[in-house]
Amino acid sequence: MLPALTLALALAAISSRVARNAMADVSQSAYYAFSRTKGLGERLSFLRHGLRNAAVPVVAYLGVQFVYLIEGVVVVETLFAWPGIGHALVHAIVARDVPMIQGTALVMGLMFVALNTVVDLLCHWLDPRRRSA
Repeated sequence: MLPALTLALALAAISSRVARNAMADVSQSAYYAFSRTKGLGERLSFLRHGLRNAAVPVVAYLGVQFVYLIEGVVVVETLFAWPGIGHALVHAIVARDVPMIQGTALVMGLMFVALNTVVDLLCHWLDPRRRSA
């Protein structure tokens, strides 16, 4: 439980702040006010106009946090002596095992590229301004 809390607490605090700011920006926008003026209720206005617009910055920031999570795994696995890619990387650095270091760096780099690609595609899909008519 402690390794999960170590990784999650700091990231959860920042992501909740980003989500709050994104929704505050959306709720102060003209299109959101117009949806309320049209007679939509608060819940329906949020679901139709607020959610997708507020989700774009949140998803983009979560992509950045995934990278921090991957980096943090190296420290947390070493600190708690859990077997994993981070723990193996630290032992490879101590033992000067160059192929293991290169392989681990390659896997972590590929994970970084794959996560960023997924986040970019998800942001493109979520963004209502990108819809084709």
